[in-house]
Amino acid sequence: MDIFSHGLWSYVIFNKKDKWKAVLSGILPDIISFGPYFVMSIFAGSFTRGKPGLDSLPSYVFSLYNITHSFITFVLIALLLYIITRKFYLWLLAWPLHVFIDIFSHDASFFPTPFLYPISNYRFSGYNWAHPKFIIINYILLIIAYVYLSANKKRNKDDKPERDNNRNKLNKKRNKKV
Repeated sequence: MDIFSHGLWSYVIFNKKDKWKAVLSGILPDIISFGPYFVMSIFAGSFTRGKPGLDSLPSYVFSLYNITHSFITFVLIALLLYIITRKFYLWLLAWPLHVFIDIFSHDASFFPTPFLYPISNYRFSGYNWAHPKFIIINYILLIIAYVYLSANKKRNKDDKPERDNNRNKLNKKRNKKV
């Protein structure tokens, strides 16, 4: 899946708290994998739009992709963060969401996802995310999700005064009993 969709889906799924950390976590596997190559190709003047040929990519891109698109790597990093902070960050789950989506949205011809790397090199050949049909369905679903979030946010905002009023009444009843 494209990096923008990963960010947008991360926002949809983790929109309550720390949503921007979730968005970053959701796009981080691709930023780490492709970001250095992207930046270097811009500065070298060799950047071209569209899907690059696999033979034109340096080997470190594949190594970084293997590492960042693995559930094993995620578990090790999440465990390390937990040991250091004694907290589990829910927003960090956008990373394995990214990997899960990529398992099914990458086919064998272009970066199939090594989700069990380094334990196994097994890769599932899914549906190519760059196929127009996939792109159209993905963005239609994203539009539906954002319309739902927007409507839900507006409804919650409209209901807030009523909820606050009910809460105040309940607090007054409790204070009378005391």
